[in-house]
Formats: sequence, C-alpha cells, structure tokens
Amino acid sequence: MRKMIACMLGAAALCFSMAGAETPVSAAEKASSPCRRMAWNRGWEFRLEDEPGKSGWQTAHLPHTFSLPYFMSDSFYTGRGSYRKKLVMPEEWLGQKVFLDCGAAFQVAEVTVNGKAAGWHEGGYTAFRTDLTPFLKRGENWVEVRVDNRWNPSIAPRAGEHTFSGGLYRNVHLHVCSPVHLPAHGIWVQTPEVTPSRGKVRILAAVKNDSERIKRVTVRHTVREDKGGRVVLRGEEPVELGAGKEACVQTDLPPLAAPRLWSPAVPNMYRVTTELVGEGGKVLDRAENPLGFRTLELTADRGMLINGKPVYLQGANVHQDHAGWGDAVTDAGARRDVLLMKDAGFNFIRGSHYPHSPAFLDACDREGMCMLNEGIFWGMGGFKEHDRYWNCDAYPTDEKDRAAFEESCMRQVREMVLQFRNHPSIVIWSISNEPFFTRHAPEARALCGKLIALVKELDPTRPVCAGGGQRGDFDKLGDMAAFNGDGSYVKTPGRPSMVTEYGSVSCRRPGAYAPGWGDMAGDKQAGARYAWRAGEAVWCGFDHGSIWPSGGRMGIVDYFRIPKRAWYWYRNEFKNIPPPEWPVEGTPAQVKLTADKKAISPADGTDDVHVTVKVADASGRQIANAVPVTLTVESGPGEFPTGKSITFTPGTDIDLIDGCAAIEFRSYYAGKTVIKASSPGLKGDSIQIVSRNAPAYVAGRSAETKERPYRRFSAQERDTQVARYGQSGTGAGEKANLTALRPCSASSNLQDAMKASDGDGVSAWVPSAEDREPWWRLDMEFEFRLDRVEAKASGNWKGQPPVVQVSKDGKTWKDVKTVLLKDGAGLTAACSGEAKARYVRIRLSPGQGIAEVAVWPADAS
Repeated sequence: MRKMIACMLGAAALCFSMAGAETPVSAAEKASSPCRRMAWNRGWEFRLEDEPGKSGWQTAHLPHTFSLPYFMSDSFYTGRGSYRKKLVMPEEWLGQKVFLDCGAAFQVAEVTVNGKAAGWHEGGYTAFRTDLTPFLKRGENWVEVRVDNRWNPSIAPRAGEHTFSGGLYRNVHLHVCSPVHLPAHGIWVQTPEVTPSRGKVRILAAVKNDSERIKRVTVRHTVREDKGGRVVLRGEEPVELGAGKEACVQTDLPPLAAPRLWSPAVPNMYRVTTELVGEGGKVLDRAENPLGFRTLELTADRGMLINGKPVYLQGANVHQDHAGWGDAVTDAGARRDVLLMKDAGFNFIRGSHYPHSPAFLDACDREGMCMLNEGIFWGMGGFKEHDRYWNCDAYPTDEKDRAAFEESCMRQVREMVLQFRNHPSIVIWSISNEPFFTRHAPEARALCGKLIALVKELDPTRPVCAGGGQRGDFDKLGDMAAFNGDGSYVKTPGRPSMVTEYGSVSCRRPGAYAPGWGDMAGDKQAGARYAWRAGEAVWCGFDHGSIWPSGGRMGIVDYFRIPKRAWYWYRNEFKNIPPPEWPVEGTPAQVKLTADKKAISPADGTDDVHVTVKVADASGRQIANAVPVTLTVESGPGEFPTGKSITFTPGTDIDLIDGCAAIEFRSYYAGKTVIKASSPGLKGDSIQIVSRNAPAYVAGRSAETKERPYRRFSAQERDTQVARYGQSGTGAGEKANLTALRPCSASSNLQDAMKASDGDGVSAWVPSAEDREPWWRLDMEFEFRLDRVEAKASGNWKGQPPVVQVSKDGKTWKDVKTVLLKDGAGLTAACSGEAKARYVRIRLSPGQGIAEVAVWPADAS
C-alpha cells in the first residue's frame, strides 16, 4: 500500500530533532548531489563569560565542556560560555539549505550567525537543528553558539546527583541539502509484522518544501544488512509539495522473507537509507536510520519477552562522563562503555538519568544491549524550592514556574522519543527518576501521567514507566513498576516490575571481588531470580562526577575506565571467565604503555584511543606499587584533557592505583604521534598513534588548544562567582521532614516499617513478640547536618526511653542526647552539635512501638 498521509506528529514535533549520519556515496553521486553532511568539531574558539581572567577567545575542539579538564569535583563552573567558528560559504552551497546540527548543549543554547539570532534551544540532552540559511552570505561568516548552564527553576532537571557542566559536549555537524529536504528526525521506521518467516517494514518520512515553487520528488528507501551492506529491500513513493508545505509520506515495503531477528544474544541489524530524489536522479537529501526486527512483550508473570522468549534484563546504570573530558565524550568512548558492560556479561543498560548520545544507542543496537532510555524529570533528595546546585524539590513549589517546567519536561521527552525510537535496543522508555522527591506529589504524579501519555502517542510499541517510582504510588503509573534499591520484598501483583537500581557500593579501585547486592543480598543468598521480575540493574556501571561528594564512586568500573574487582566478579558469574591474578607490591623497575588501538580515524572528535600505563618489575610483570607517571606527546598532533601531557600522582584526583592508570587521547589532525611514559628512576616506554582522515598536522601552524593544567574547581569559587554575577534560584526554601518517602527498615515486622514515617500519626510500627532487641532505622540516602529528631510513641515510653543514634555508614553509631516528653508519648533528640549523618536509628525495649518519626535538617540543604 502506497499513499501520502498527514503526519501524525506535525511540523512542530519534528523541528527539534536531527537527521541521521550521511550514508557513504560514490564520487559521481557526490558530484551530482547537493547533499552533504560533515562533522564540524575541529577548530572552534571558546571563552567563558562569567569567570574573571578567562574572557579571551581560545582554540577549542569539540566535543567540549566548560569544566575541561574535569576529574570528579562536586563543584563546577555555572554561567555562560560562547563558541564561535568561521564558515566560508562555498559557491555550490548558494541556493541550498545549510543546517547546524548540535548533538546536545547543556542547557540553554543561542545560535547567532554574523551577529543575528538564528536559533535557540532549551534542554541539555537532546539534539537540535538550526537553519543558518537566511543569515549566510558569500565569503566569510561567523557562527556563534552561546551556552548557559545556570540552574533554572522552570527547566528540567531541577535536581540530580550528576554534574551539570555547560558546553557543546556532543558532536556538531553541518548538513547541506536542497530546499526540498527531510526535516530532522522526521523518519519513523516501523515493523508492523515480525515473525521468523516474515518481516514487514513501514516507513513514515516527513518531507518539507522550503522553496517558492511546487516540487515533485521521490522518497526512496533502501534497506541493507548492517554487516556486509547487502541490499534486502527497496521502495519508493512520489510526492508533490506546494511551496512552503510539509507532508508525511508512508511507504510499505515488500515483505522480507526470513528476516534476521534482533535479540541480545544475536543482535542482527539493518540500516535504512532514505533519499529524496529530484529531477535527473539528483539526491536532494539523505538520512540513515537503524532497523531491527524484534517483538517486545512485558508481562507480569514472565518478565520481558523478546521474540516471544523470556529475557532477564541483567545490567547496570550508566552515566555519560569520562575522566578528564567530563561529559565531552567521543563516539569511540561511548562504544567502549557499552562494550565494557557487554564484556561483564550484562545485556541491559539503564541510561541514567537522561537521553544518551546517538553513538551510545548505535553501540547498544550492534552489541545486543537492551536499553532503558530515560527522560529528565529527576528528583535527588533535597526539598528546597530553589537550589542553584540541583539539590532541590523535583517539582516546582512556586506556582509561577510550574507551567514552564511541565512544558520543559514534555518538550524534552518528545525530543528524546523522536530522536531515538528507531533503535531496536530500546526496550523500555522511562520518563523520570525518583520524581517522588517533592512536597507536591499529586502534581508530580499528574505530570508523570502526561509524560507517559505523550510517549504512548509518539511510540505505542514499547512499555513506559516512571523510573525509580518506588514511593508515593509512582509505581502504579505506566506499564511497569521500576524500583530503586528496594529488593525482592517489593512485588506488584498483576503488574510487570523490575529493580532499576541496587547496590550503591562506594569504593576506590580495586574494591572487593563481590557483586555488591545491597538490598538484594537476601534474594541472592537464597539464589532467587523471580520469574515475575523483568530484571535488575546495579548502581552503577562507572564512577562519575556527582554533586554528592561520596556518591560518584559507586561504579564497578572506575572513572578512568579501568575495571574494579566487582566487574571481574560479574564477568566470572555470567561469562565463566576467571578473574586475573591481582597485582601485588613489588620492586618498580619500569612503566609499560599500551593503547586499545593504534589509529584514530577520522581525527575529528568522534574517535580516540584509550591509553593505559602500568607499573612493572624488572621481569615486566605488573605490580601494585603507586608511583607518579607522566605521559607526554613527544611529537605529532593530539591532546590529553590537560593538554600535551598529563601526570598521574597517587592520592590525587588524577590517580594511579594498584599499579595502573589510564586516560583517553584524541587528535584533530592527520599525522603520527609519539607518546612517552616516564617515572622518576624507572625505565620509560613509548607508543605511536596514527591519525587519519583529517587535515595534515603542521607543528606551529595547526590550530591547537593551549595547555590546560588541572585545578579542582572549589565550592568557594562557585559561590563567589554566583555572588558576583548572579544566578536564578537562590532562595533557601523551607525545611523539610527528611523521613518523607525515605527507605526505612526494622528488626522485625519489616512490612510495617513505613508506618512510622507515613505522616498520619495513627498507624505504627510495632516489633514482633519474639523481638528482644527491637530497632527502627531510617536511611536518608544522603548526608545531612541534623537539627533534631522527633518521635511519637505507639503507646507509652515512660520508664524505658528509647535510644536515638546517628551514623554516616550504617555501621558505627553515636548516641544522641534525648529528652522524653513528660507523658512518655514522645521524645526529642537534639542533633545540632553532631556531624553530618545519613542514618538515624531508634532502639527500643521489647513491645515498644513507634507511631511517627520526623527528622529535621539544621538547614534546608
């Protein structure tokens, strides 16, 4: 069936996305086609606008972040930064459309051309397109992108435990095409029928005519096998468009016999090339999209079914940032992350807690890594109305911010779905993470309901959940209950469910050879894997930057992408590969330098190499000694995040641990680079890296970045900067009861533990009759400086007052001075002189119960 239909999304929905990568074409086709797509990462100029002494323009290659070089500081520059680049307009581009496609910018971006406003985008994790055409002139043009990462109460996310550095931190492309073109992300590849014997493909393609005449073109689709490129399907459809009009063209391709199905075990992939063909066979525009034949069914009793077979989703949460480079990760770096999780034996990644890069999704497709792709309605644990450091109420308290905030959430989720819905690796959409961290739960639940409905409208083929919705009835929304850290005792009869976070073991490499089950330890000791559970994901896959100082080292792989021993535990468990022999202390004699590959191609910011240095004894065996090591570019192009050299100093942010260190090295020019490793008193080593597919490197002439010696950005600098330049959202807000919606446990009758913190003062937790040493415990999930603890008795505590204790780690406890009310019906424990604590425990006598507990912070943080 072939016909032209009205596009269900409309032009407004399409304008936020970005077309796919350029399909390789022959020289003859290029000569006859106006369509071009090129990475535009090399040779920008950059300046910070709100930091004294750093206002001058300097060379910066993309991807780039304001915080470069960045090594897990909990503080970071917030303000404005500008990028600019010269564009010399070729004659053959005159009369064509010229688009600037940005992979992402955190979090508000303004695009100008020759000083004139050309475009604007709000939201830090999705791609956006700017039409440069009306502002370009013959000869030289200046394109500038001004990025602002200041916290804003009406832009999502308002809270989150990651870092929120600004920058053009994903790839930027120039896309040149005909005035009749494919709007960004206007192609939806559907598979309405999938069986082992037959696969049907339907493609909806948006087409826009920005010319002043009626145009007749053909929409042509070619489906190839991803490996080998064999053509398996073709189809085309003519379309006539009036001047300034847009339409969505539906093409049903012939059925494909015996399609190769996609699954985690066998991730067969196809690629769909869509071309707009004009008079004389000229290709006017081109886009490429992934295609995978597979079916999904999420069940309450058998978990996730892929192609009709149960697949247990075993995996990890993954943040996007890397050592030194921060969020500015290359495509190669994203692929390495996916492979590290795959090599551990996992088949699932939760993209915590925002849309990841296209390269990350492509790698998930090709490696068979199922993906939960997540939106940006994010709660962290704070309850301030305003907090310029992203630790506040997840939903706006100030009513004037609510409409804009909800629109921000809706827009960013729409962009996420349109950008990524063709990827077969995405098996679940999530619209949030822990949105219950708010004093406005009814409004937050209503917003989650709207977001879920929007996803269902844009993509009815996948299940949708409110991620981390284990409290406040958020687990009842959508198609699945997704629990963070609540273990097996959480079950939702009649509803699919999974554990989206467990573990949270904080350690530096090497760590323990153990999985770190956390709240799921009881399950795993009993060998349980429930048929009704869809899966589980460890928190987390990689160490990462965090505004929570102790929260960034919970990965099973460290920040420099070196596995901890927990990673080897999982690999042994799931792939039966025994761990290596752990290095031990010895006598250092030399350092040995290796890289994951010996070439960077193309040298345009999309590729890099991962360089590893190890300390060895005289025989060449790795040892665990910690010594300082410096890597230096002896000759040729390229840079570390700190410039032409980087020094690993044990015990610092740029550490060498267990006799090993690593960093990513990238190049933007073609040539041969020699990297040398040296350590005082030890034999050095060197490697050669070849960079290709880029302009030739000429020392002293090629645009290179200046040295960037590392200095940790301090909280004092941050606060001074904000005081000097101002920033939205500095109100302290009200103090909030820290027991609200926090996890709690007890020595017995665990199912009733939440009754002591549910806010009604009537329900209660009472220990079992056999419990001779009863206790009730609250986990506030973050460290707080406390003012007081108030508790109401279930019954009477006269004569036998409970003991209130606080702890940072849940192991070492300190008693807090407690005053019992005269009638014995309650108590108050003064904590104002205590250090910060994460846990509160109340120890009681047998038979005593607790009706209600309130924990109040010393300030609103």
